[in-house]
Amino acid sequence: MSGKPDLSVVLPTLDESDGLKVLLPRLKALFEKLGVRGELLVIDGGSKDDTAAVAESHGARVLRQQGRGFGSAVREGIAAAGADRVVLMDADGSHAPEALEAFWERRRDAELIVGSRYCRGGSAQMDMTRQVLSRSLNLVSRRVLDLPVRESSSGFRLYSGPAARAVSSNATDFSVQQDLMVGILAAGGRVIELPIHYAPRVGGISKANAWKLAPAYVRLLLRLKPRRGGWRTETGLALVLAGAAYAGAKFLGGAAPAFFLAAGALCVHETIRLRGDRLAGVLAAAAWPCAALAGAPLASWPAPAAALAVFLAAAAADSVFP
Repeated sequence: MSGKPDLSVVLPTLDESDGLKVLLPRLKALFEKLGVRGELLVIDGGSKDDTAAVAESHGARVLRQQGRGFGSAVREGIAAAGADRVVLMDADGSHAPEALEAFWERRRDAELIVGSRYCRGGSAQMDMTRQVLSRSLNLVSRRVLDLPVRESSSGFRLYSGPAARAVSSNATDFSVQQDLMVGILAAGGRVIELPIHYAPRVGGISKANAWKLAPAYVRLLLRLKPRRGGWRTETGLALVLAGAAYAGAKFLGGAAPAFFLAAGALCVHETIRLRGDRLAGVLAAAAWPCAALAGAPLASWPAPAAALAVFLAAAAADSVFP
C-alpha cells in the first residue's frame, strides 16, 4: 500500500531473527484484518545474525540504530515512524500481535495504551524470581510516581505518535518506558492499560536483567519524582514518620524504640496507600498492638514486624487480585 501509514509497528532488535520469522507474518495478517495501512519498522542494534535480511524479506523497513541501548532504539523508532499511531513491542515473539485489535479499538481513549501483565485479565509465563522482582519494581514505581497503571515497564504499547514525540527523553536503557509515560502524563495526556499475555520468547537470548534494572529504577524514581508532584506529596508520610520517631525517642527511651515505632508507622501508612485499602490499614495497625499484647514491647521489632506482615500480605493480594 502507498501513502502515509495508519499504524506503525516499531521493533527494536538485536539478534532476533527467530522471533521475526514468526512475528512479522502475523503483524501483516493483522494489518489486513484491521483494514489499515501498516508500517513495519525494525530498529537494529547491530545484529550478527540475519535479523536485517529476515525483516526486509517480509517488507519491513530496517534502520541501523545510531545511539546505544534499548532506550535509544525506542526513541529513534518513534521518531522515524510514519504513522500517527505507533506500536512498540518486543521482537522475540513474547507479545501476541493479535492483542493489538483491542488496542486499536481503544486508540481514541488515550495517548498511551499499555499492554499489562499485571492488571485484571493479564498473565505472564516467567520464572518466579523474575516475576516477583518485576512485580515489586512496578509496585514501587506505581506508588512513588503515582502512576495510573499497574505495569509501567511493559514494552507492548500503542502511542499517539505526536504525544510520544513531544516528550523530551535521553534515556538509553529500559527506563525509557517510564520516561515516556511520565512525559505524556505531565503534558495532560491519558494513559490506560489493557490485559495481555506475556509468553516465553521464540528464540535467542533475553537482554533484560531484573537484578541489573533495580539500581536503574532507583535513579529513575529520583529523576522522575519531581515531574509527578515532587517530594512535597510525601509530606503526610514524613509527618507520620517524624511523629512516630519522636514519640519513641521521647517516651520510650531512645533510638531503637524510635526506629521500631517509625518502621511500624511506615507499614501501616503504606498499607492504607496501597489501594486506598483502609481495612488492610486497620489490620496492619491492629496487628501491631496485638503483638505487644502477646508479650512483645510496643517499640520492639516483633510489633512493627506484625504490621509489616500485613503490608506484605496486602501487597501480594494486590498483585494476585488486581
